[in-house]
Amino acid sequence: MPWRRQPAHSAELLAHWASLGQALGRDTPAWRKEGRRLVLSWARWPRAYHDTTHLWACLRHWHAVQDQQPAALDNPHAVALALWYHDAIYWPWSKHNEERSADWASRFILGQGLPATLAQTVHQHILDTRHTPGPLTGDAQWVVDIDLSILGQSDAVYRQFERNVRREYFFVRWPRYVAGRSAVLQGFLDRPRIYGTELLYQRHEAQARTNLSHALEALTEGRLYGPETK
Repeated sequence: MPWRRQPAHSAELLAHWASLGQALGRDTPAWRKEGRRLVLSWARWPRAYHDTTHLWACLRHWHAVQDQQPAALDNPHAVALALWYHDAIYWPWSKHNEERSADWASRFILGQGLPATLAQTVHQHILDTRHTPGPLTGDAQWVVDIDLSILGQSDAVYRQFERNVRREYFFVRWPRYVAGRSAVLQGFLDRPRIYGTELLYQRHEAQARTNLSHALEALTEGRLYGPETK
């Protein structure tokens, strides 16, 4: 089977995609077909966290920014497209997911006759979700912060996130997983700020640091953060 289950939030996602197409003057059969293709891609095995629930959460954050700070995004359509495509291709064992997702986005945007500058902007936003340390500005920072918003959610939600990440990396032996995941968590904790935008910094920074610290402590003790173990 190419996907494990019926994609969650499919109706909401397709409605959002159609609205985005209308805003860009591209609400065509080809546009709608791409939306369906994206939703199915986001539901493919072995996704447990990087799935349509994550995509819908990102788009809800995009809506919230639009509502609460209408002038915050320089190009909200580019941000929305970047969120749609940023994990469109996702294989946990690959180091090229962002590049391939970015290339997919560029091909489709250019194929729709949309501006090359839009394709280039979306492409770079997606590459920025590799979350390598370094300063970002403007819309790029919003894309990255929205993608990382899961880190600052409630303890229960974060625990489920850690379990789902482990499910995606089922093929990695436990000692190696502990070492790799610990390095990722510590890397975020070592940053002066996890969130660069003031809105998400105020809303999520403190909780994110608490969540990351607890998860790192659990791994140090040889267990997964949450009621489930290895």
